[in-house]
Amino acid sequence: MPYAGQVDKTMGADTVGHLKHLLDTELRRAREENDLDIAMFLGVDGRIFSSSIPDRLEPREYRLLNLLKGNLAHICNQLAGQNMMMSVQQFEAGTVVISGVGDRAFLVFLTTKPVEITKMQGVLANVLKTSIVVRHLFESKPITPEILASYDEAVAGELKRLTRILFVEKFGETKEFKKNKEIAQYLQTKLGALVGPGPLQEIVTMAYNEVGTTAPYMTASHWDRFLTELVDRLREIKGDTVAAKAEKEWRAYLKQVLASFV
Repeated sequence: MPYAGQVDKTMGADTVGHLKHLLDTELRRAREENDLDIAMFLGVDGRIFSSSIPDRLEPREYRLLNLLKGNLAHICNQLAGQNMMMSVQQFEAGTVVISGVGDRAFLVFLTTKPVEITKMQGVLANVLKTSIVVRHLFESKPITPEILASYDEAVAGELKRLTRILFVEKFGETKEFKKNKEIAQYLQTKLGALVGPGPLQEIVTMAYNEVGTTAPYMTASHWDRFLTELVDRLREIKGDTVAAKAEKEWRAYLKQVLASFV
């Protein structure tokens, strides 16, 4: 276990952009994992909140999508007025699966592949899971261990996977990442000016190993331990006076950056 604690490499949707990314990701995952052609998340007023549509549609997919658009007003009325929860409709062009998401929104999945209704239990179960996950995201609920425990295993597992995907794909855009990058560059520049490039690399590498993670994922406690490691090594090389002066300056800088909003 790292000295300063484990790094939680998951991330909730703290911005509108991150929420949209999670919704898009979930629709894409549902479409691909169930071998469906098109996935859409709409409001009962006809607004499209999110979609997963191939860049190029085959003629049958295009006809099925146009068929959906032609029936959209009727579908919205059914959902809004009759509380329709799930519907499977088959046409010559393909199959349409509709699943409600709360009172004011719904999911639509389209496939032109041959489908036997009696063999769709697995797909429909996955569509229902996706509906619950999308509703959770759309209502901007947090993804905490307590909330995950209130869902069944499939829904909780999918929400947890989404937080991991968001972390991997979007963490580099967060203020925490930018702060960490700034701190790492500052400390390496300051230490390098005192010890030179050779010892610098050795000291920094050993400090990261001691902390148990790397710069992008550091927390305040990680940086505190990391700085202590740098100062201890600096003291061995340059003495107490230089180390004490550096520590005072570096800790003041660290406190300022970690407390800033950007």
